[in-house]
Amino acid sequence: MKILPISKILALAVCGLMLSQPVAAQPISFEYDLRITADPGKRAAYLKQSGEAPSVYDPVLNLIKGSMQVATVVDLVDIKKDRYHISSKGTLGSVLSTVLNNQTLIRDSVGTVTANGLLTNTYQEKRGNTDLLLAKVDAPKKIIQFFKVSSRTPPVATAEYSGQLLDMLTVGYQFIGRPLPTKSLTLSVTDGRMLKRYTLNRGETVDFAIDGQTVKAVRFFKSTSKEDTATFEIWYSEKDRLPLRSIIGLSSQYGATIQVDLKKMPKL
Repeated sequence: MKILPISKILALAVCGLMLSQPVAAQPISFEYDLRITADPGKRAAYLKQSGEAPSVYDPVLNLIKGSMQVATVVDLVDIKKDRYHISSKGTLGSVLSTVLNNQTLIRDSVGTVTANGLLTNTYQEKRGNTDLLLAKVDAPKKIIQFFKVSSRTPPVATAEYSGQLLDMLTVGYQFIGRPLPTKSLTLSVTDGRMLKRYTLNRGETVDFAIDGQTVKAVRFFKSTSKEDTATFEIWYSEKDRLPLRSIIGLSSQYGATIQVDLKKMPKL
């Protein structure tokens, strides 16, 4: 699964039967610290070998020596009886904000809550000065259309899907209100640009320290292959099934690892 720096930060989502807990009257705020561990030399070597032009995120990678906390991500989750709305904003720290002209990462997901969990209807993502990416789902036809800038323009791509469709915001919170899987699960996920399927395997349960307390956490990790070397793991709290940490290990194309940590446990 191809994942770009910063823009592919897994944040949050809400999923599952809501029978076991009340629907939130107000949006719930989740705040995360985003840390990047980068090897600028590896990235430079890749660009030289491939002839590929630097991306808008290369100035960030060039400034990072080792590991650095670079941004804050705030997600607002609004759950109703049969609808949800998740909005997300990622803001760079002061130094990097100056380098990238105060660019932000904006994401938004709207969909329905069913007996099988969340179903994405529309997902939007805008990475700094790049074009708005928009994915719209035609559920009866099992088709997802991808647009740039506006859905009033012709779609740039179309894909068929099966089963439950998630997006980059709904991955993290898909187990609120229902048990964590006891084994692996396969997901269909859109990032606003394309549709991918990948498998998350259940790993170990550990004690996880967060905001002065310790909670039980279960790690899930993505299967990799020769064609898809990017790694991904996510830690859910065992009690409330909230995403405590996400780690994205990018391929040699970027030479970087992104880690996103929840700063404190929100009140549900």
